[in-house]
Amino acid sequence: MPVLVIMDIEGATIDQYDQVDALMGGTSAENAPPGLISHTAGATETGLFVADVWESAEAMQQAFETHLGPALAQVGVPATPPRILPVHNHLHGQGDEAGVIVFVEIEGLSAADYDGLTDDIAAHAGDGSGHPAVSHIAAITDDGFVAVDVWASEEEFGRFAQEELMPRAGERMGDVKPRFARVHKHVPVKTPVKS
Repeated sequence: MPVLVIMDIEGATIDQYDQVDALMGGTSAENAPPGLISHTAGATETGLFVADVWESAEAMQQAFETHLGPALAQVGVPATPPRILPVHNHLHGQGDEAGVIVFVEIEGLSAADYDGLTDDIAAHAGDGSGHPAVSHIAAITDDGFVAVDVWASEEEFGRFAQEELMPRAGERMGDVKPRFARVHKHVPVKTPVKS
């Protein structure tokens, strides 16, 4: 089962990210660790935000033990346990400019709620290739839902949220405060399989 792996690393820098990436040979579609489906990293106001999709938690763990963990330690990136969540939906949209990572977490929203919310949004139809975002990942937590999207800008995401999400979500989206990170690297490795 595909998993979303989130690392929100306080105090880490883009320079450290680049050093780790170089030690791993430079992450690209052609040079990705086995099992990696997509990789996105960006700078927050206080550190780094990394969101990967892996074919399985085991594939991620293998890469962490053999390559990523030692590289992070060598560069001095603060140890931060990743969040590992089952992927409910993952799509590559029609957006082609990876400008910002949008992270949204909603407590109390189930997989069925998410499906009901997105079923009548045209951008989510079929394989999702008509979605205006560069990518969209939805994962279910123990008590809710997480989305990690890549958009050209905060404003572009805001328009989509206002026009498509808010009219359907109503009060559930009222208290949601998205977090943003400036994209440093976005690597779609494999075509996602819709759950």
